[in-house]
Order: sequence, then structure tokens, then C-alpha cells
Amino acid sequence: MKNFQQIQLNIGYTFKDISLLARALQHSSITKKVGNKVDRSFDRLEFLGDRVLNLVIAEFLYKHFDAESEGDLAHRYSALVCYETCADIAYKLQIDKYLEVAAGTSFEDLRILCDALEAIIGAIYLDGGYAPCQAFIEMEWRDLFFSSVAPPSDPKSVLQELIQSQGGALPEYTVVSKVGTEHSPTFTVSVYAPGWAPVIGAGQSKKAAEKEAASNLLKLIQSIKHSHA
Repeated sequence: MKNFQQIQLNIGYTFKDISLLARALQHSSITKKVGNKVDRSFDRLEFLGDRVLNLVIAEFLYKHFDAESEGDLAHRYSALVCYETCADIAYKLQIDKYLEVAAGTSFEDLRILCDALEAIIGAIYLDGGYAPCQAFIEMEWRDLFFSSVAPPSDPKSVLQELIQSQGGALPEYTVVSKVGTEHSPTFTVSVYAPGWAPVIGAGQSKKAAEKEAASNLLKLIQSIKHSHA
């Protein structure tokens, strides 16, 4: 068994069953056989940890933002559980230094780090239950919960509301290209809104590329409005 003392210090939790942490740090890109079966421990832990993370974040927002609507809470929730946020926290905890991945796997694919963080949360849950998971998540996300007074706005939602307020149809998103490996793809997406030329955006997922495209079109609309003001 490897020495996981430092990673336990980083996450602020000491495992009673260290094998749970070991499994959480062996990414699914590494195939490990147990008897005649492939060990899917990482995937299973990530599945569990994702649900625990979602519950803790939702519970925290419900308790601390009691004056906000369901829609506002949903905006905050989406920003807090997205893979970019999880990857940032994983980097801060230096999980990438302990995660076993297949040769050639790039940590530029932020979803790998996000999945690893969720697998660790799943391992903590199995080892100690809900309370230490809640303590870990509230500690690591604490600076993000109140980082903005108003709930964050999704550029796709903002663009949709703007276009519809002007009597236009819903913006249309089209995947222009997908390049790179399966583990580290880059999507290019174009967005079209009535009265505007298509604008593109790129990201490591289709959703991220759509958000960037929407953000770029919003910037274009705002810049033209300001130039005519």
C-alpha cells in the first residue's frame, strides 16, 4: 500500500480503510483485473461522490440563501458543481500528484480531476459517512459560496432572455468540430441568433463551448450597442 499521508493531510481527512482512498486515486483509464472482471471501483466511487457533492451543495444553498428563488439557487448550484470548479479544487489539493492515470493522459482534460475529486468524496462517504463529507465540501468550497452577492448568470440563459425580449427565436447551437483525443477533446460550437451573424466558442466539452459562444455573442451585442450609444 502506498503512503497516502500527505494527500490525507491535504484533504483534511484520515481514512480508517486506506484501500478506499487507493481505489479513488486509480483513474478508470487504468484497467485493473480482479479475477475475471475489470475493477470499476473508481467509476463507482465517482458516481457515489457526485451524488453526495450535489446534496451537500444543494443543502448549503437552501439553508444560507433563504431569500432566493429556486432559479437563483440553481444558478449558484450549477457554478459550484461544474467540472471546472471541481478541477480547480482538485488542483489546490494537489490530487493530480497522487492520481494514477494511463500513460499519455493529460490533466488538461479538467474532467479527469473533477472525477477524481468526486471519487475521493465517495470514498470519504463510505469510510466515515455523510458528516465528514459535508465538513470537507463546506471547507473546500467556503470561499466560493459567497464569492458573489448576486447569483452567477449563465451566458446561455442571459442570451436567450435577451433575444426573446426582442421578439426573436431561441438561439441555435451547432457543433462545428471536435478535435483531440477521447480523453482530452476540444469542441468548437457556433451560435446563431436572429439578426446576428454566427459566433463561435471553444471548450473541453460541448456545454463549455456553447457557454463560450453565447458569452462571445453577448460581448459582440454589447459592444455594438455601446458604439451606437
